[in-house]
Amino acid sequence: MANSHWLSTLVSVAMVLVLVLWPCQLGMANPSQLVDAFNTLPGETSVLVLKDGEAAVSLNAEKPLAIASAFKLQVLAELQQQIDAGQHSWDEVIELKPEWKSIPSGILQDWPDQALLTLQTLASLMISVSDNTAADILIQIVGRDILATASPRNQPFLTTQEVFTLKSPENQDLLETYRQSTARPDLLPTIHKAPLPPVELVDSEPLAPDIEWFFTTQELCQLMTQVADLPLMHINTGIINADNWQQVAFKGGAEPGVLNLTTALKDDFGTHYCVSATWNDQQPLEEYRFFNLFSDTLQSLE
Repeated sequence: MANSHWLSTLVSVAMVLVLVLWPCQLGMANPSQLVDAFNTLPGETSVLVLKDGEAAVSLNAEKPLAIASAFKLQVLAELQQQIDAGQHSWDEVIELKPEWKSIPSGILQDWPDQALLTLQTLASLMISVSDNTAADILIQIVGRDILATASPRNQPFLTTQEVFTLKSPENQDLLETYRQSTARPDLLPTIHKAPLPPVELVDSEPLAPDIEWFFTTQELCQLMTQVADLPLMHINTGIINADNWQQVAFKGGAEPGVLNLTTALKDDFGTHYCVSATWNDQQPLEEYRFFNLFSDTLQSLE
C-alpha cells in the first residue's frame, strides 16, 4: 500500500479539481464543527489541528491508522537528521539500481538503470510526486532498522516494493506466510524474489489492510514540524492557496481504503499550524468528501 497509482493526482492539480467539482458545503464552519463532520465518515478517522504546538482540535489523534505514502515523512525526517549529523549530504550521489525500482506513483521506475541521483533529488521526488522508487532507495540509505527504531509500530519497516508485493492478489500464499511469521525480517529476501504486481491489480479495491505503515496524526504533525522548513517540502503545497500563507508544507498518502493529508502552515504573524487527517475504511472511499473537509479546515484557519 505504498500508495495507489492515482496518488500523483492526489498531490497535484487534480486535487484542486476535485474541490472544484464537488463544492464545499460547510462554508465557514469552525474547526470543531469540521471535526464533527470528519467523525461522521464511515470507517475510522483521526484529525489533529495544532496551533503553535498546542492542540486546537483533536479527534482520535493518538490512534494509529494506515497512512499510505505519508510514511515518507518519517524517511525524510531520519534523512535530515543523518545529514545534520554529517553522515550524509544533500549532494551525495546515488546510482539507481534496477532492484530498487518500485511501481507508481512516481517517475524513477521508468528511468534508466545506473542513473545518477543526488539525495536532494531523491528526497524532492519522494515528497513532491510521492515517488515510490525514491522512497525505497532512501529507506536503504537511511537504514530500515533505524526507521523501525524510530517507529517501533512499523517493524519491519517495509519498502513500497514489499508492500505492493504482499498486497498483490497473486501472492496470497506469501502474504499468509508473512502474517503468521514471528521472524518477518527473515522473509524480506523471499518477498523481493516475488513478482511485483501491475499497478492496476492493487489499485482497484482495499487489499490486506494490515500490510501498511501505521502512524497517528499526532506523530505525523511531529514529523512534519521537523521537516517543514526544508525547501523541498514547498514544491507541492497540496489543496491550499499557498499565496495566503508565508509558508506551506504538505504530504499526502492514498490508496484504496486509505487517505491521509498533512499540512504545516505559517501565517504572516509567525503563527504555526499543523493539520493532519486520516481516513481508513474497508470500502472504497468517497475522496471528495475528505478533500472538502480538509480544505474547509485549512480555510477556517485563515
